[in-house]
Amino acid sequence: MQYSLILLALFVTGSFAQFSSTAQQAIVDAHNSLRSQIAKGTYVAKGTKKQSGADILKLKWDSSIGTSAQNYANTCPTGHSGAAGLGENIYWSWTSGTFGALDSYGVPASNSWQQEFQDYGWTSNTLDVATFNTGIGHATQMAWSKTGSLGCGIKNCGPDASMNN
Repeated sequence: MQYSLILLALFVTGSFAQFSSTAQQAIVDAHNSLRSQIAKGTYVAKGTKKQSGADILKLKWDSSIGTSAQNYANTCPTGHSGAAGLGENIYWSWTSGTFGALDSYGVPASNSWQQEFQDYGWTSNTLDVATFNTGIGHATQMAWSKTGSLGCGIKNCGPDASMNN
């Protein structure tokens, strides 16, 4: 059986992109929905309503960040880039079937990262190493209050030889 890999790289911070403008907006909306719930104190994580966050900026798409993320995704990386000044999430998806349109992967990736809050919760709105290491690292990148921009790239990296059995 042969598996193919779709890689979505998300870079966030204060053009070339494979996502359509509609998909870009859907990704921004998925992030802003989470951020709004946290800001208002209506977000429930792991069955517990969380206290409100302060000064959480509304995100907007940044095409230069999208270009950077796309350039990195084009390398079909196996880990984070280590780029200075950027928060970064990576989402891999494998299938033994055919992939859908690349636009269809941004929101599921965002939902996957947000799921970390549901799986692990958090005990404080102040992020420290102990809290980060509970398994919520990707989700915190979505909720970081002072982040105002994001951009994503996506690449179908083709068959993954390590998945062939």
